[in-house]
Amino acid sequence: MTGSRFALFPSMGEYQVYDDHVYDAFDAADDRHRAYRDAVRAAAPGKVVVDIGTGRDALWAVEAAHAGARHVYAVEADPHFAARAAEAVESAGLTDRVTVLPGLSTDLALPTRAEVCVSEIVGNIATAEGAIPTLDDARARLCTPTCLWIPFRIQTFAAAVDLSAAGALSLAAESRPYLHAIFDTTGAPFDPRLCLAGPAGDTLISSCVPLESVTFEAFESPPPPDRPWIPSDEQSEATLRIALDATMTGILLWARVAVSARGGREVDALSGDTRAWAPVYVPLPAPAAVTAGDHLTLALARTTSDDGIHPDYVVALDGRPVWHSPHHGGPFRATPFYRELFPSA
Repeated sequence: MTGSRFALFPSMGEYQVYDDHVYDAFDAADDRHRAYRDAVRAAAPGKVVVDIGTGRDALWAVEAAHAGARHVYAVEADPHFAARAAEAVESAGLTDRVTVLPGLSTDLALPTRAEVCVSEIVGNIATAEGAIPTLDDARARLCTPTCLWIPFRIQTFAAAVDLSAAGALSLAAESRPYLHAIFDTTGAPFDPRLCLAGPAGDTLISSCVPLESVTFEAFESPPPPDRPWIPSDEQSEATLRIALDATMTGILLWARVAVSARGGREVDALSGDTRAWAPVYVPLPAPAAVTAGDHLTLALARTTSDDGIHPDYVVALDGRPVWHSPHHGGPFRATPFYRELFPSA
């Protein structure tokens, strides 16, 4: 491996820093686009739909209306992109069937409860964009007890990786404006979560294991509306089996999304064809020699940050914390890895 094969860029979905370039990528007809399209077309006819995080193009709101939804409520927190979404709805000639609602879904009410809930608040670490509290609130206030949920399940998978032959990792030049936008949004620099660009699958040296698995649709009786679906704070662990003698430099975390409970594509951010999500690289404090057949216990702890929506994470290896990643407000240049990445304070 050479350094030119890999680069880093900040995980952006947890922050309101998208621009037209990012949204243009989201319009690509990749695995994620096809999976959502098929699920929306199957679920929407005759139903009231809520699309949480509709984005610049109101993509799934428009798709649901074209598929025959009775009415669609398209929610967008960013006021600029909410206005752009309204323009997209008007351009599609759907203003009588799609209502764009600016603001957070947790602050809004609907005239009637939705029978289908579509959302793309899935992070590079699956829960990073606040899907659990946001969709739990939607379940309690905005949706019917028999609502269909798109996606049906989100998961975070993990594996050990060896990037020792890749050379010094650096930030992709085109990602720096987004990094500064994140710092502006959160109020100060901190050590951000970093996605790995390049053939990330080539770096795996262990089994792949799920660390988070959140299912939104209940096939049996739904929980009472005053009780959460899934705990916002949770710790899970799994065992990694090392596949070859190598130098373990870190861990990859990535999302796997089952868009529909009724079959269809399951989108894997590591092995699938999608631009929507990318694997997050968790560097170890120091590289470690590992041997084929070794077993390592990997744990992921998730707690809700002080904004009440976005999670903070801690990763531990064999009971020892190796990575602390708050959504905001954390230390800057706290480890050798980040000091090399950001050489000046």
